[in-house]
Amino acid sequence: MNLSKNQIIIIGIAGIIVLFFILLFLGVIPGLKKSGTGGNFGTIGGGSETVVNFWGIADSDNDAKAIRAVIEEYQKINKGVRIDFTAFDNAKNYEKTLLNAFATGKAPDIVAFHNTWLTKHCDKIIPIPETVFPLSALQQLFPQVVEQDFVLRQTHSASSGQAQDKSLIVALPLYIDTLALLYNKDMFDAKAISLPPTTWQTFQNLVPYLREVNLLNQITKPASAIGGSEKNIDNASDLLNLLMMQFGSKMIDDYGKSSFVREGLPALNFYLQFSNPNSPYYTWNENLRYSLNSFSDGSTAMIFNYASRIPLIKAKNPYFNVGIAPMPQPTGISQPLNYADYWGLSVSNQSRQSDLAWNFILFASANPQTAEIYLQAAKKPPALRSLIQKYINDPELGVFSRQALTARSWRQPDSNAIKQIFSNIIESILSGKISPQQGLEQAENEINGL
Repeated sequence: MNLSKNQIIIIGIAGIIVLFFILLFLGVIPGLKKSGTGGNFGTIGGGSETVVNFWGIADSDNDAKAIRAVIEEYQKINKGVRIDFTAFDNAKNYEKTLLNAFATGKAPDIVAFHNTWLTKHCDKIIPIPETVFPLSALQQLFPQVVEQDFVLRQTHSASSGQAQDKSLIVALPLYIDTLALLYNKDMFDAKAISLPPTTWQTFQNLVPYLREVNLLNQITKPASAIGGSEKNIDNASDLLNLLMMQFGSKMIDDYGKSSFVREGLPALNFYLQFSNPNSPYYTWNENLRYSLNSFSDGSTAMIFNYASRIPLIKAKNPYFNVGIAPMPQPTGISQPLNYADYWGLSVSNQSRQSDLAWNFILFASANPQTAEIYLQAAKKPPALRSLIQKYINDPELGVFSRQALTARSWRQPDSNAIKQIFSNIIESILSGKISPQQGLEQAENEINGL
């Protein structure tokens, strides 16, 4: 059959159109396949694979496995998304590497965000949109400390000319850890002590019974690791900070300046008495071995530490009979006060997938089923109120779960620097270089100068 020139042109155009739609349908030409960020926990649409880079803290194999288990659950229902997880086992190295990545424009999409970083690093974060996750949802799902640590308050001028406050949620936690009393059950039984102390007064009274000294009055077995610096007490500065807060110090004033000398001095003196050889409660000095080691091998009866340290203690001594008790409180208080240390997840302001990144964070932290997958694998205390209630009587996580409800912290310009500042003044006081009053004044000035 002979075709005219016009017919050939028409058939050619039709063929091109048909080929175009075939390629479009197959995805060779973009435009047909769905994309988007979905709802809070919804499925992300298909299309070519989207990669989300995630840097997190994993201080144990369990942590890394727990995070990867959550990622696996997310990718089951969001097959067009790949979460690339990079684990860091050292917080200081992680922060240094993260800051270098921000400086070079290579920051990941999702970042681990410490509960003390709000003042220090909030300028590097994209807050979660209020339409996706409002403040009321955070208040309903998480304990008060999460709002304190991860909500940035801003005041701006409205169109009416009046100032309005705005609350920006910058991170959400997978868990909440708190300081607790860890004690050697076998040592308590051997000394006929049936219960751990619940107040600082009963703690003091136990010290002479648990402490062991030689003929020269040298400590051979401390009752507790308390009264010293970070030199040989793990998280000594956190313990001192907690005591100062329990004794009534707000740590910072209404203008964000450190202000703790007046209320903090009685707390510091209480702390230091345990390292004073002239005190009836003397039980620690700077020459003793590191607290985690001496506790793990049965030389020290009590330490104050986090749930995250328990696996390390058990790894050092698998047969160690460790007891977990709530943090002692001042006598006669109506409301316990505990000290929090934990990491949340946030989205960097360099992310090109911010909606998708927040979608994953909500899936991991605000969804009870997913959050429980994490905590069961990581063996860390829950952050969601619903899971706190579920685990409140758990033999290992119960104490920490309850304490999350009364946990507090304070806005720190640089948590690493502050930890070192408090440790340095303790060392200087113990060496006789300065008085406790001078030490707190020095710490206050150094923190305000950060």
